[in-house]
Amino acid sequence: MKRSILYFSGMLLLALAAGCSSNVAPTTYPQVNYTSGMGFIYLQYQLDTSDVVIPSSVDTIHSKVIIVDTTYQGRSNVTELANTHSNGNSPDTTYIAQESGNFWHYNYGLESVNTNPAVLAYNNGKKLNSGWVLQAELSATQGVKWQAANTQVAIGSGSALFIDTALESQDSSILIGNQQISSKHSVHVIDLSEQPLANATGFVDTYVSPSDGTTLNIVHASTVVLLGKATKVGGSQTILLSKN
Repeated sequence: MKRSILYFSGMLLLALAAGCSSNVAPTTYPQVNYTSGMGFIYLQYQLDTSDVVIPSSVDTIHSKVIIVDTTYQGRSNVTELANTHSNGNSPDTTYIAQESGNFWHYNYGLESVNTNPAVLAYNNGKKLNSGWVLQAELSATQGVKWQAANTQVAIGSGSALFIDTALESQDSSILIGNQQISSKHSVHVIDLSEQPLANATGFVDTYVSPSDGTTLNIVHASTVVLLGKATKVGGSQTILLSKN
């Protein structure tokens, strides 16, 4: 009996020791691995209110990574990209933050209303700022739904509630140059509400690849109600041409 107890105790100690020393692989998440100096070229067209491309609106955008793993507006692991435009628009900056497979984009989702003269005039000439929006979940499977944004956006002399609800669609293969790039595809439903003065609704199809970042982004035409008057505003289509 004594030997049995000692044997059992020894096996228990070995089991505990094995459990303590076992190496459990940490959870890994897909992430776009930006590096300083990396460059992207995008082709952007404006869309009319029927989502038809306006050929004369073409803009070639050169985007270059200038900072990686920085902090910005309360988020870490932020990549900063400087953008220049062929259509004469002023240079601007894109901020992407990543964590646990989440791909956050700063001031995303309100691109269509931010090109509308009436909206800009109502907002004292300034573009609306939606803050950080969860553009993509790189681990999401088809049918997964998430709230990409739920925040107050300054507009006019007050603020509007901005809600972005995203739904993961089927992964898509986007032709970039002569290469097919597998991309996560999600649809964002946009709702901006400042009752009863200003409202906007629309949706965005976005495609993000863990290897190349945004490969295609289609901002569909939106409906804007401003001071009781409803109007349609056009959107835009942006596709990645190349990466270097």
